[in-house]
Amino acid sequence: MSSNREKNLQVLSDLVAIPSVSARREGLDVAAKYLRDVFRDAGAEVTYDDSFPAPFVLAKFLSNRPDAKTLVLYNHYDVQPEDPIALWETDPFTLTEKDGRLYGRGVADDKGHITARLEAVEDYLALHETLPVNVYFVVEGAEESGSEHFKDYLEKYAYEFENVDLVIWESGTVHGDDRLEVFGGNKGIITFTLSAQTAAEDIHSSFAAVVDSAAWRLIDAIASLRGQDGEILIDGLYETAREPNEREQALVRGGEVTPAILKRDFGLRRPLLTETTGEDFYDNLFFKSNLNIEGIQSGYQGPGVKTVTPASARAKLEIRLVPGQEPQDVFDKLVGQLKRNGFGDVEATLTLATPGYRSDMSAPRILSLVTLAEQLYHTVEVSPTSAGTGPMYWANKYIGAPIAAVGLAYDGSQIHAPNENIRLSDYEHHVALVAALIADYSEKD
Repeated sequence: MSSNREKNLQVLSDLVAIPSVSARREGLDVAAKYLRDVFRDAGAEVTYDDSFPAPFVLAKFLSNRPDAKTLVLYNHYDVQPEDPIALWETDPFTLTEKDGRLYGRGVADDKGHITARLEAVEDYLALHETLPVNVYFVVEGAEESGSEHFKDYLEKYAYEFENVDLVIWESGTVHGDDRLEVFGGNKGIITFTLSAQTAAEDIHSSFAAVVDSAAWRLIDAIASLRGQDGEILIDGLYETAREPNEREQALVRGGEVTPAILKRDFGLRRPLLTETTGEDFYDNLFFKSNLNIEGIQSGYQGPGVKTVTPASARAKLEIRLVPGQEPQDVFDKLVGQLKRNGFGDVEATLTLATPGYRSDMSAPRILSLVTLAEQLYHTVEVSPTSAGTGPMYWANKYIGAPIAAVGLAYDGSQIHAPNENIRLSDYEHHVALVAALIADYSEKD
């Protein structure tokens, strides 16, 4: 076991104890300041910036080599809310070890990554006079809320990121029989609200025979944007999308996610959209845009009956984007389509915009990472992208290096759910992988 293990597990315990929930803007400054002090105590040069509600931390462990390249480790200290609290078997903000696992909100997403990676740096320095590569920790505090202002921080400190060779992201899962997932991209996203107002106030439902309701107006507007097969009916939406190449298509096939697993894990009661269209499951999941309704609110939702025709209705929606689709352009096309469909009165408001990104998984440093991982894990699965969303685009734009995501969560980590946990064995493997990556610079550069 690492000589720094006990110290860093205490750091993890302290971090978990800070309820840094970005959705509530709670504890963010406390967590950021704590990390600032931890990194300084470990010997890093630290920049702490609280220009925006979620402070930014840049910790630089510098090599003595004048020609040293730079390895960037991306992380975030914010977490999801602990709700529903009744389903937790342990206190969500108390790090608890049980049966070879560590439980607590943020252990998998993403505080455990921070301490494991810090441990790897400290382990290397315990055996060597200097690092063979500069190691930068880039840590934000709003990832769980759309990485608000992360772009602004990166733009502000872009001058710090010279000669960066690789960015290691904080996600990626260890599946089943010790199979490590490595991916190099994610979808972009726009989130927006649609609002309909059809009257000054709710009306008695007897007038529904002659008066249109806001709920129906909103439903019809949303339905005009999507076919029953899932196709987004927005003119020009797909024209700028970057098509995957043959290697990217091949890499996403045969992975952990399959139609059968989705049906089993989520108890699906309807056929998959690809089963009704005959389209390729993997191409749609990883390389195609999709329109999703996050929630709808209108009319009376309380107990019993209230016979009203709602005067207002509101829905939250999202469109997942692929590289090449610019968020503002997609939103503008959406607004234009609503007008052409006869729904110019339905108000659209953009709430979040992040472009998509895909790394070239044949980049030399990513291939080196995969080779190192193959020595520690039974199998390594490489994918050019995930189906999820994150700020990889902005990291690549301002840091200017390929990105690879590797993590320490496993299939049962319960990320974002009650009883979030990691296995100590995966924690140890992640420490070893990051330490091996650092050492690899000594061998090759």
